[in-house]
Amino acid sequence: MNRLGKLFMAATLAVLPMACKDDTRKAADRAAENVQDQKQDLREETGDLKEAIKDQKENLSDRAKADTEMGRDFNEKQIEHNANEIKEESKEVASAAQDVATAEGNFDVRRHYRVSQLRLSHNVVASQPMLINAITAATPLTDKARGDVAEKMQVFQMRIDEAGNAIESLEATDEKSFEDRNDTAAKAMGRLEDAREDAWEALNDGDRIQPS
Repeated sequence: MNRLGKLFMAATLAVLPMACKDDTRKAADRAAENVQDQKQDLREETGDLKEAIKDQKENLSDRAKADTEMGRDFNEKQIEHNANEIKEESKEVASAAQDVATAEGNFDVRRHYRVSQLRLSHNVVASQPMLINAITAATPLTDKARGDVAEKMQVFQMRIDEAGNAIESLEATDEKSFEDRNDTAAKAMGRLEDAREDAWEALNDGDRIQPS
C-alpha cells in the first residue's frame, strides 16, 4: 500500500516540475529584461528631446537678444532645424513609450504563466501530507520509524509554506526584482521536492513492527 501510494504520487508529479522550469521561467525572465531595456530607451529618447528643447530655447533667446541689441537678421535656419529636431525626437519618445507599454503587457502575461505553473505544482505537492499521514497511521511502524516520518513531515510542511510564500511574492513583483524572485521561487520549489521525497522515503523505508 505504501509503495503503491508512493509510485502513484510520483507518476502524478512526474511532468509537473518540467512545466515549471526552463521555457516558462526563461520566457518570463526575458520579458522582465525587455521591460527594463525599453524603459531605458524611453529615458534616453526623453533626454534627447529635453536637450533639443533646451537648445531651441537658447537659440530663441539669442535671436531676441540680437534683435534688440544688434539690430540684424537672425539665423532662422538654425531655429527651423531645431524645430524639426524637436518634432522628430517627439516621435521617437512616443514610439519608445509604446514599446514600453507593449513590453509591460507581455511581461504581465509571462509572469502570470510562470506563477500559474508554479502554483499548479505547489498545489499538487501540498496535497500529499494528508495522504502520507493517513498511510502512516495505517502502517505498523516502529516508534523510531514513526518519529522519523514525523520529523520529515515537519520539514515538508515548512517547505510547503516557504514555497507558497515565494510564489505569492513573485506574483506581485515588478520587472526590476522579477529575476531574483523567480530564482528564489525555483529554489524553494526544489527544496520542497526534496522534502517531499524525504517524507515518502521515511514512510516507505521505515522499520515495521514484526508480528509476534
